[in-house]
Amino acid sequence: MVGLLDGDINRDDDCDNTGLGCALEHFSEVEEVLGMIDNVKNIYNSSSLEVEYDKLYTILKQYYEQPHLLDPHLEKILAKFMNLVKDKESPFELKHATFNYMYQIIRVRGYKVVVRHLPHEVSDLLTVLTYLEAQDPNDKETWRSRFVLLLWLSIVVIIPFHMSRLDGFAPDQPGAGTSKKLTVMERIYNICKMYALSKDSCAEASAYLASKFLIRSDVKELYMGTFFDWACDLHSNLKEEFTIHYGVLAAVAAVLKHGKRDDLLPYASKLLTWVTKQNYEQHKAMLVRKYGVKIVQRIGLTFLKPRVATWRYTRGSRSLAVTLSGGAAAGDTEPIISPADDDDQDIPQEVEDVVELLLCSLRDDDTVVRWSAAKGVGRIGARLPALAAADVCESVLALFAEHERDTAWHGACMALAELGRRGLLSPAQLGACVRCAVRALARDEARAGGGGGGGRAARDAACHVAWALARAYHADALAPHAHTLANALIATACFDREINCRRAASAAYQENVGRHGMFPHGIDVLTTADFQTVGPRTAAYLVVAPQVARYPEYTQPLIDHLVDLKVEHWDCAIRELAAKALHKLTDKMPEYVATEVLPKLLRKIESIDLNVRHGAILAIGEVIHALSLCKLDNGSSAASLISEDARAGVCGLVGRLRARQQLRGLGGELMRQAACHAVGRLALAHHHVARDTADDWLRLIEECLAHEVQAVREKAIEALPLIINEYLKDEDDETQSPETSIKEQRRLLIDHYLEQLSNTGVNGLTLRMGFSRAIGSLPGFILNEHLERIVDALIECTKVTENTQKWAEGRRDAVLGLTEICRTLGPEGAMAPYIERVLNALLASLGEYTVDLRGDIGAWVREASMTGLLSICRQCAVSAPELLSAAAVRGAACGAAQQAVEKIDRTRAHAGRIFISLLYNEPEIPHIPHHDALKRIFPSEEVEIKSPNKEAEDERPRASENSNVVLWLFPGHTMPRFVQLLKFDTYRYHIVKGLVVSAGELTESLVKHTTQSLFSYLRSLHDDKETLKAICDTIIDVFRDNLHVKRIMTPMFNFLDRLFSSGAISPILEDPESTFALDVLKYLQLELRGGNSVYKMLDSINVLCQLIQVGGSVSARALSVLCVRLCCADRYVRRCAAARLYEALTLYGDVSAVPPDNLDQVMSILADTDWEKDVNELRPIRNEICDLMDIKRPVPKAKAP
Repeated sequence: MVGLLDGDINRDDDCDNTGLGCALEHFSEVEEVLGMIDNVKNIYNSSSLEVEYDKLYTILKQYYEQPHLLDPHLEKILAKFMNLVKDKESPFELKHATFNYMYQIIRVRGYKVVVRHLPHEVSDLLTVLTYLEAQDPNDKETWRSRFVLLLWLSIVVIIPFHMSRLDGFAPDQPGAGTSKKLTVMERIYNICKMYALSKDSCAEASAYLASKFLIRSDVKELYMGTFFDWACDLHSNLKEEFTIHYGVLAAVAAVLKHGKRDDLLPYASKLLTWVTKQNYEQHKAMLVRKYGVKIVQRIGLTFLKPRVATWRYTRGSRSLAVTLSGGAAAGDTEPIISPADDDDQDIPQEVEDVVELLLCSLRDDDTVVRWSAAKGVGRIGARLPALAAADVCESVLALFAEHERDTAWHGACMALAELGRRGLLSPAQLGACVRCAVRALARDEARAGGGGGGGRAARDAACHVAWALARAYHADALAPHAHTLANALIATACFDREINCRRAASAAYQENVGRHGMFPHGIDVLTTADFQTVGPRTAAYLVVAPQVARYPEYTQPLIDHLVDLKVEHWDCAIRELAAKALHKLTDKMPEYVATEVLPKLLRKIESIDLNVRHGAILAIGEVIHALSLCKLDNGSSAASLISEDARAGVCGLVGRLRARQQLRGLGGELMRQAACHAVGRLALAHHHVARDTADDWLRLIEECLAHEVQAVREKAIEALPLIINEYLKDEDDETQSPETSIKEQRRLLIDHYLEQLSNTGVNGLTLRMGFSRAIGSLPGFILNEHLERIVDALIECTKVTENTQKWAEGRRDAVLGLTEICRTLGPEGAMAPYIERVLNALLASLGEYTVDLRGDIGAWVREASMTGLLSICRQCAVSAPELLSAAAVRGAACGAAQQAVEKIDRTRAHAGRIFISLLYNEPEIPHIPHHDALKRIFPSEEVEIKSPNKEAEDERPRASENSNVVLWLFPGHTMPRFVQLLKFDTYRYHIVKGLVVSAGELTESLVKHTTQSLFSYLRSLHDDKETLKAICDTIIDVFRDNLHVKRIMTPMFNFLDRLFSSGAISPILEDPESTFALDVLKYLQLELRGGNSVYKMLDSINVLCQLIQVGGSVSARALSVLCVRLCCADRYVRRCAAARLYEALTLYGDVSAVPPDNLDQVMSILADTDWEKDVNELRPIRNEICDLMDIKRPVPKAKAP
């Protein structure tokens, strides 16, 4: 099959059955697949074959996770394939197509299963062999055919007859062995060698064929030794990359795997010498190391007699039902018999070399090599005497050293799991094994060895060790280690960073509970921390862990795990979660936390490690807050358990950080965030501090508000109201002087914050951003004291001035600050007089379109304004609807509608949700124009209505069971609804203004959906000429009002070009009384006046060419302007003007102002002239065109003297 998707062997990445999992129950498309196989003979030489092949691939890829569903139908499917292949009349192209289809089945089900269902009659051998010999090994289009034929041959060669019977001549006949008369064995042997050298998937199939062919009794004596010699000679130097043939190495490993020990033993020493001399374990190619490990372990197994070790541990718990019922597990009642003394068996020296090589490979950088080495250690250990196997186990345990890389820990864990599940770990070694597994579960370092995944892989493998031990060992043997293992697994299940490790730990815990039932509260804990619940990391930390900590056996280990490991974790997100989790666990053991954990955390602050300090400070704040909320048995607060030394250490926290200069530099960013968080939690805990300490905390907050990093400012904004509410709210003491009173301190603080808002210096933007949000977060009692000044200052910050033109972030935060103030104080009371001014400021911010190198940064301001308008409207609707004027509500609705049809996806989605929230608010927001009609356009069942309490908008598209639900991010969902607002006078101007920007943009998908929706709606108005005329008049109004506004004018030209060419307003253009086209021409000329922008002139040419279709004076004036462009100073403009004018006359020449008799001549001149020549040469030609079109010749402007 020629040209059929050469790269589909790697198309597994294309599978998009996300969430399908193992949800299929049977091969439902079997009849369709059978029909496609029958149809291949009709389409094999047509283009339909590729379509059918893709369809087959799409069907089969659903079964990658459940390939066994194909098994009941394999015989039937393969029979149809064989009928096509064996048909002697089938052309080669049909056979290739059939083999391609077969390859897809093999790819899904696996060749080892499919090959068993292939026909293997004696008569098939020569047929397959002939097919293979007819193939071209270098043909890249037919490699699937060769792959399938090699697999087919691998099952056929197992026939129980001597292959010489298939030869057409006697072995001693003259000419036997020549190229013309090769035996069948020679032919197959040559095929094995030829395809083992290939660079495609045929090498894998060839290795499988070799493993079946070379071990035959009639072949092994003739060719096995020859094949090994050939492989060794071919790879005498593996260091040279171009000499490596991975298929040959795979074939050697496969033959060693499937061959009999007695047959392989004569070659074992030579092969071991060869592979050892190549130093494969140091090779840079992963496949060389992988096949080297496989070859080495198979050689080692060859030196040892196959047997079941009599000494191995065989008292595993096998019955889940018996264990869960509370009885002894099956087999556990048998006495444990001491192992037989078989240590007198001689172990060849080669085995020791093999074991050493495998132990080295446990440190390999690639997981597949480590995994293969671990399996090799387990296999060889099962054939060793007890003492030798114990030495192997000790060598594996020695890999759990602190100086070893994480890859070594991972390999060692996998080896322990392999040894454990085979019962090769003696009960005496079980304790060391469990301790190593527990240490591996706690190993988590940044940038772990082996490419960054070693730590994660080691923990996952340690869970596998725990799983294997549960299956292999008696409950009595595990009893001394059950509590240690249970605590380690449940801590990993709750607190590990990686989801696969949390789930693996949960699965291992479940296996232990089911197999031996030694874990405390096993069923209850497992129900809480099952495979699904530990998936989300935040839920595992903050929901699952506190529920598990209810059981006293787990409480302290979980707390210790957090304090010792997670609080100082290398990932900042884990440290933050660990601090929150400590807060949740504190009430389970308040005394232990207050007397043991808190002092330990205070000592961690002295560490030189930034991560340790950061996590400790976060945890201190959370712990003290949690202690303040916890009540002791005597009714007092658990905070009373904190020692005086600890209290002093906490109060002096910020001061010590300053003294050690740890608030500076890159590390200072994290320290500032942690310190702000901690002091905020201390304030929540009502932690008593001196006045000087509180002032120091406020200075820290003030410094952080001016910090350039947003995360630092956010933490300061979060902590500020907590500190003020706790330490600046008390009534003044009569003994205090007015200069030192708390009220005076509050006034000075507000004065300073307002002063920072007016700063226009170098750091002015950062100051405005931080202090605007800070003022908005202040408690109500301090806002009420200075409300007028605060509101005036923030409103001033929302305005664009000459010095702050690019400070969109500052204006956004000022809008957010105003919104927060309204939310804090409510619309009634002291805030009532300012509501109208705030609404007007927010409405004015909807016109913010600041642009810099980052793009339309004004969108941040517009989004914040829409959020603020919605918040205030909702508040007023509840308690003070009289404060909402009709103009303000109308402005909010129209502004949101305009933003919902503009070009930025995020802003458009946000505006759509705001608009719907305005429509469906409870209680109803008054004065929304055409409220009932809008609800019909946006029915409640088709929109997602946000709860007023849900402030965080999720901008990601979400799937819904209702296919009619509007997905606000997609213009195909929103535009068809919002264009219907054009029928309402109130919304028309704003909708048109937004649509002009979107329809005139360059983004293909946005333009497509916008123009389709708009033009379809306009065509539906052809019978309603008044509305259509009103919309066209509004377009003119937008054009006129935004002359020389680049944001509108650039897309306006593109929009008009698409509008005229669509035919959507043909009734208006055909109306002789309509002035729409004339107005467009007038304002276009006004826009072009006084400017020399090449891009603007190019865009205007398209509009002018569209105006030719109108005819009359408009057409003549448009042609006149176009003629001016024919002699523009820019040669590219001249060429474009001529080309597009030619196209326009081709389309609209019969209705244009050009005399019909001259039309052909004009078009001939336009086409034949080189418009990139000098202008002086082109001007007479242009004038001739003007004369032919019967329009006035342009007069060049006189140059100024």
